[in-house]
Amino acid sequence: MAADRDPFDLDELRIDPADPSLRPKGATRKAKWRKQFVRVPWAWVDRLRDARHTCTYRVALYLLYEHWRNGGRVIKLSNSVLKEQGIERQRKWQGLRELEQLGLIAIERRPRKAPLVTVFADSRCSES
Repeated sequence: MAADRDPFDLDELRIDPADPSLRPKGATRKAKWRKQFVRVPWAWVDRLRDARHTCTYRVALYLLYEHWRNGGRVIKLSNSVLKEQGIERQRKWQGLRELEQLGLIAIERRPRKAPLVTVFADSRCSES
């Protein structure tokens, strides 16, 4: 039986696309997760109206995103992370100081280390 089979018959050479063992390994991998939005409390919007620097807004948006992502824990804010967002070291500190003055965050300053930032995105920031 096998001897009279034509080795070049197209029906014999076809691959079943439904066969899971023949799929490429990366075909079932999920798409890489991307940042899509930032949720801004209205109290922050009101207070950020008094901000004088653009970097304050950029730092504020990054901090709110991280606050949401890590479940409200303290944020270790390194220079390299903000550099990816287009914020230089000096602008980072300028924005942090202004956010602290506006009562939106608390900063734990540590010599020669990244600051630890506590975000007030709950009722503490709505008290005026």
